[in-house]
Amino acid sequence: MSKTPNPRALDRDEAEMVEQTKTLAKRSPAELRDLIGRLRARRDRVQRQIRGRVRAGKSGPDAGAREKKALLTEALARVADEMERRKSGPQSGGAAATATDNLREAVRRKAESPTWTGPDDRTADLGPSETPNTKIAPSGALHTEGMRAAIARSTGAR
Repeated sequence: MSKTPNPRALDRDEAEMVEQTKTLAKRSPAELRDLIGRLRARRDRVQRQIRGRVRAGKSGPDAGAREKKALLTEALARVADEMERRKSGPQSGGAAATATDNLREAVRRKAESPTWTGPDDRTADLGPSETPNTKIAPSGALHTEGMRAAIARSTGAR
């Protein structure tokens, strides 16, 4: 890719978006999210055009669309790098340093505030009580009924 992009490769809106990616420090996170969304949409549209032309057999010297895609991809990478830089924070440690700082802050907050020590009374929670199954006979009832029939058979007239 040449150092000076072809001015005709991008339309006016795309050229404006690419220029915006060169001054990212002044932009808010919401503006960066909006810009990255618009850049992705344009890049994807150009990618679909390139694929469609290849599929249709019109894949001759299509340097214009490929250059446009390359310029949009570079701009997209700049915005993504800036968002990643902002996400990692000002310290050089990156995500690991942020996690350590968050842990230190949590320990400090815990030491400052009194913690909950448990219930005020000493009763243990036994959980939900058992509900009896009313669909079955009580223990031994069937045995008693069976014995009645056996006694009647054994003492009856033979």
